[in-house]
Amino acid sequence: MMTPILRSLLWSAARHLATNPRVQAQAARAYRKARPAAESLARSTVQAVRDAPPLRDPAAFARTLRDRLRQPR
Repeated sequence: MMTPILRSLLWSAARHLATNPRVQAQAARAYRKARPAAESLARSTVQAVRDAPPLRDPAAFARTLRDRLRQPR
């Protein structure tokens, strides 16, 4: 369990980092770099749900999703 002092210090550090322009620029670059992969993963997941509905056949869904994620991009 986190003590109130530690929680306060962590929130203070997070606020300080969030207002730092250099950290903001680095976060923006990371977002732009990761966005295409995240969108591709979302499309693969949606297609896996269409191919094998998880509520009807969870094992087939898991196999389909696994196979889609293993495909080279």
